[in-house]
Amino acid sequence: MERRDFLHDIGQATVAICAGSLLAACSKSSDNNVTPPPSGGGGNALITANLNSELASVGSSKTSGSVIVIRTATGNVPASFVALSLICTHMQCTVNYDAGAGGFKCPCHGSEYDLNGGVTMGPAPSSLKKYTVAVSNNTLTVR
Repeated sequence: MERRDFLHDIGQATVAICAGSLLAACSKSSDNNVTPPPSGGGGNALITANLNSELASVGSSKTSGSVIVIRTATGNVPASFVALSLICTHMQCTVNYDAGAGGFKCPCHGSEYDLNGGVTMGPAPSSLKKYTVAVSNNTLTVR
């Protein structure tokens, strides 16, 4: 194979990979179901928090990767927290949590979500993905 042919083939492969990545980044996602907890034990929690020292006040939050857990009420029970994906369901941008406004806003196209992840302003087609919250012995776990 000549050098020119080799460089041409590498260039075409690079273009194909970049185009595939771009299409994947622009795809829509409507997978917003509650993620069930995995069976069995294990260390596959998305977020853990010691409720003796974290998430003490209503509105406080903890983020890990693209998941956020927010205290929505007093009491150390699962119903006092909401855990959501920070990935916008429109174009998969990362949304920002605004504790003062009590919701989320996407910086890319302006979609807004309420504290439970419901769409309050489009173009997002569906709610943010919810995760399961469990509390045991003052330890919160999101799966």
